[in-house]
Amino acid sequence: MMKVHPPKRKAPNQLINPRWAVPLVWAILLFAMQILLPWAIAKLGPRFGWFGGVPRNWNLDGLIAVAIGLALYIWCLAVHFINYPASVRIGFSPPILVVAGPYRFSRNPMYLSALIAWVGWTIFYGGPAVFVALVLLWSVFAFRVIPLEEHQLQAMFGDDYRDYKRSVPRWIGPV
Repeated sequence: MMKVHPPKRKAPNQLINPRWAVPLVWAILLFAMQILLPWAIAKLGPRFGWFGGVPRNWNLDGLIAVAIGLALYIWCLAVHFINYPASVRIGFSPPILVVAGPYRFSRNPMYLSALIAWVGWTIFYGGPAVFVALVLLWSVFAFRVIPLEEHQLQAMFGDDYRDYKRSVPRWIGPV
């Protein structure tokens, strides 16, 4: 059974949605951010390895990383969804502290999965523009989004989050 911790206090700026709407919202966001956006950015510059509008074999290898990243992302969403109550407050920080599934190995498996998928898109499209977007995405995650989210999670979940933070690495690997 997954270990879920209720928040010590409510996070600011949250919308209340029915539980069934959460997967729909995330599916739309996943499609837009992980499929449409890399495709659109790839159109901004050259595509190395492509010939006559067709990717070479080494470009196709990038789809393996895309599949791994998207599968990890879906696993994260499933772990969250299973534990959500009937009404879910959607905000910057999750409404519950999940420490099971991929969250046993990384405090940020959703961000990690996005980056893995973007590495795959960089290889698939062979585009410098996609690589630049990948670096920018990592920078925003590492230096802006994750620190803000960690601050909110600490305020919401207190010692439960501090204990979790001490035992699980931010990305992956040793603490």
